[in-house]
Amino acid sequence: MTPTPSDKHWSRELEVARAAAEEAAGILLARDGADEIREKEGRADLVTRVDEASERAIAARIRATFPDDAIVAEEFSGEARSAGRRWVVDPIDGTMNFVHGHPFACISIAFVDDDNPAVGVVQAPFLGEVYHAVRGSGAYLNGEPIRVSSVEHWSHSLLATGFPFKGTKGDPETYFRLVAQTVSETHGVRRAGAAALDLAYVAAGRLDGYFEIGLSPWDVAAGILLVQEAGGIATGWPGDHQPPIDTGRILATNGRIHDRLSRTVVGYIPPL
Repeated sequence: MTPTPSDKHWSRELEVARAAAEEAAGILLARDGADEIREKEGRADLVTRVDEASERAIAARIRATFPDDAIVAEEFSGEARSAGRRWVVDPIDGTMNFVHGHPFACISIAFVDDDNPAVGVVQAPFLGEVYHAVRGSGAYLNGEPIRVSSVEHWSHSLLATGFPFKGTKGDPETYFRLVAQTVSETHGVRRAGAAALDLAYVAAGRLDGYFEIGLSPWDVAAGILLVQEAGGIATGWPGDHQPPIDTGRILATNGRIHDRLSRTVVGYIPPL
């Protein structure tokens, strides 16, 4: 798909992000090295040789066109920069799913400037789905425009979250009580294990809201733009003074249930 006229300001960035995601998708589909697994921060935090090959391919694509841009990525391309031109990359979001052959895994690539994400691409090769967004130009799934849901009532909403498995995600028992309340008050809560795709699903109207803590910039950067450009809202948790890309705490909704979700989560997890 060629960029729309309103995409032209970041047309090169979009072109590079889409090409990099497509190359990385081929690496994931080939699964060469998927059985070479090691733990990073415990048994639920894995990395494979495919993660590393995907990241190398993405970084090479970016550097070939934008050699002066920083790359902030999960495995080994990280550069500590929170301002200026930078690319925020997750070579496989949902590595645990990928290892087990679960299709809910994706590549997430965002171009970020001083005004936050400007280009975002989330590609789910096992689902045949490519999401992209450009600031001010809308959000798309396989080239077709997408919008957040029109669900108005909290009790009719379908939510998603991620469960704690690292120390940065706080006390698991408290979090599970939060999940239990949301399950009892809504149509349900899904936990699929890839934050970028959860956010893409909010953008596409498949979910009405998503909440999580303890995330990394590469988990959320592209997805935040998708949600915003699809007409939704993506914020930090109540009381947070920094954006989710910095805090790792995110609430993303269709906008209609945002206040109710905010009031619910703050009763369990206090402000930073």
